[in-house]
Amino acid sequence: MKKKIFTLAFAAATLLCGCNVQARPSASVSASQDDGVEALFKQFRNSENVTYLNLPKSLIKMGLKSADDKTAEALAARIDGIQILTLEEAGQKTKDALFRQFSNLEKKGYEPVVKSNDDGEKVRILIKGNEKEVQNLIIFSMDKDNCSLVSINGHINPADIDEIVELETH
Repeated sequence: MKKKIFTLAFAAATLLCGCNVQARPSASVSASQDDGVEALFKQFRNSENVTYLNLPKSLIKMGLKSADDKTAEALAARIDGIQILTLEEAGQKTKDALFRQFSNLEKKGYEPVVKSNDDGEKVRILIKGNEKEVQNLIIFSMDKDNCSLVSINGHINPADIDEIVELETH
């Protein structure tokens, strides 16, 4: 399931650039994530062996439109930004610290929608929003080798998330 969920988040990155890109977060992403998510990215993005990727709305829109998929195009219009941290090469202490900090997001108004501990792999998906709109979708995944944090910021209809997950998991 982790692989399927990350497909959406990494699609824009894969279409347009390599994973070794580093950029400053856009103002729109920073302003909407003043509840702890942006602090996580600021704290860990310059750590040793951590890759940080920031995709602004314009880049996402361009990438998902090039996929020639109506669902992707509709979703692109509702995504304001995607930030990704990959800690594959980082030390275990850094990965554990990220997980501890990530766990605090529930105290800041994020609702867990997936919590999975399966065979040494931890997957957490949190959302912030309401029944009509998700403003932030946070995906955390960690196993013995890999660790990733993805933040998708926008104005997403919860039904769209369900549809994408269903398409990707069948």
